[in-house]
Amino acid sequence: MFSRLSLPRRTFLAALSLLAVGGTPAFSQEKTLDNLNADEVLRLVRYSYTLYDRDFVGQLRQGIRTKIPFTLSLQPKYIRFKFDDPPQIIHLNTSNDQFFLKEVVAGSDAPVPPERYGQHIRNTDVTYDDLSMRFLYWPEGKIVGEDKLKTRDCWVVRVRNPDGHGQYGTVDIWVDKGSGGLMKMVGYDNAGKAIKRFEVLHGKKLEDVWMVDEMRVETFDPESGKRLSHTYLEILDTAPTIRTEGDE
Repeated sequence: MFSRLSLPRRTFLAALSLLAVGGTPAFSQEKTLDNLNADEVLRLVRYSYTLYDRDFVGQLRQGIRTKIPFTLSLQPKYIRFKFDDPPQIIHLNTSNDQFFLKEVVAGSDAPVPPERYGQHIRNTDVTYDDLSMRFLYWPEGKIVGEDKLKTRDCWVVRVRNPDGHGQYGTVDIWVDKGSGGLMKMVGYDNAGKAIKRFEVLHGKKLEDVWMVDEMRVETFDPESGKRLSHTYLEILDTAPTIRTEGDE
């Protein structure tokens, strides 16, 4: 899901430098943190996920009793969530800065159809849109302001749904200026009413990687603004490396 990982500032600045001198995506050599545009900010968020080759164990938690375990794989070319009972793999291909989401379930290996982007996963508040962070790939974003969250200075980037699929018409994204990590998201329906919010609550170091290890995902009634339900996405520990057929 959305920014499970917060890129250390030195790595973030090194990534910016790399992209400036010919990496993919390419920026002007004169670019600095202060004059990035919205598309470049989101590109750096996406790029941060490609720097690690690591597996983690986590869970989707609702209340005290409902805990749905998963294995998260962060790889240079993909992000993958693996669930059991029943078996299910949700796979986002991140190569070439493109969005391609597929699902492996019950012997089927196929793209997730657009009409399912807003479908909830395992009866939680988390949808396919949320888990894949599809909105990070929407074009023509705009920086609409700056904010401070948990002492962190953030850009606020607004993106609009280019294809009408899924629940969101517009999404606001808070991106940490110091790390490139996604700190918060608010999703709005086509009428501009807030229907979803997720926010980083905590982070910790797992071995040599700093991870966002707890996020809260909240669903709201668009008319009253009342919170209807919420789910926590938690990263618990590193995991033995898991590869399946077709991995590169």
